[in-house]
Amino acid sequence: MRITPNITMQNSLYNLQSTRNLMDKTNEKIASGLNYNRPSDDPVRANMLVSLADQLRAEEQYASNVEKAAIAINMIDSPLTAMSETLTDIRSLVSIAVGGVSDNLVLENMVDQLTAYREQLADYGNTQVGDNYIFAGTKVTTMPFDRNVQDPPDSAPYYNGNDETISVELDTGVFEEINIPGSQILTGPHVNTLKTLDEFIYVLKNDPTDTASLQALSKDIYTGAQQLYNAQITTGNRIYRLESISKMLDNSKNTMLTVIGNVQNADYVKLAVQMQQQQMAFEATLSTTAKISKMSLLDYL
Repeated sequence: MRITPNITMQNSLYNLQSTRNLMDKTNEKIASGLNYNRPSDDPVRANMLVSLADQLRAEEQYASNVEKAAIAINMIDSPLTAMSETLTDIRSLVSIAVGGVSDNLVLENMVDQLTAYREQLADYGNTQVGDNYIFAGTKVTTMPFDRNVQDPPDSAPYYNGNDETISVELDTGVFEEINIPGSQILTGPHVNTLKTLDEFIYVLKNDPTDTASLQALSKDIYTGAQQLYNAQITTGNRIYRLESISKMLDNSKNTMLTVIGNVQNADYVKLAVQMQQQQMAFEATLSTTAKISKMSLLDYL
């Protein structure tokens, strides 16, 4: 095959253009700070970066869900604690009443105190965050408990919410409930504490010598305190779980950011060396082309 001057010139121009393209890509990396500025730079790594970016966005959404869930659960923890303290005070009065009270004035004061405590329990159960009742299940716009003591206690509903729970996704396929329906704390699941207190107050007002009834009701009040304590344990476990998931998501996020950084972030020292080498190669190619070519146009490059 005969090598003509035209073929020599085409090869020289190709070499110059190839070297120039390498320099342009290196300059682009230095300017952007990224190793890959478009998928065509490296389709395999670009696909990996897109996948990692999608995972990172999902992790950030899960982290946001965890934060919101923690706020919601902490919102129910405070009134639960207040209810528990109120029931402790109620049990102290109940134990005195079961032992027998002969002084009418003391008895009246005790009834008044128990009535106030009973109303206080319902008030805590009607706690709102914004316009939403946090113990109403999913009927968040409905006041769940009637604070008035039933005298005599009847079949009127003591709980107006529902038994539904609200869940949020904390990770792929991992959900956590962020509320506790009032039917699980004051009107169940084992005893209706509010109705039991109404019955205790009714007996204390009308037949304080009926110690058998008072003792039976006091046991139910104790059971009510236990079911409230169980709700507190459930809340504590949820808070602990959220903290664990939050740490896991932070670690996962940091790992992904490290991988993305290692793949995508430009190494300026390495690029500076490459640029210097490419510049030298370009100048050498330009010089060689000018020497072997007879085209006078190269004298002006």
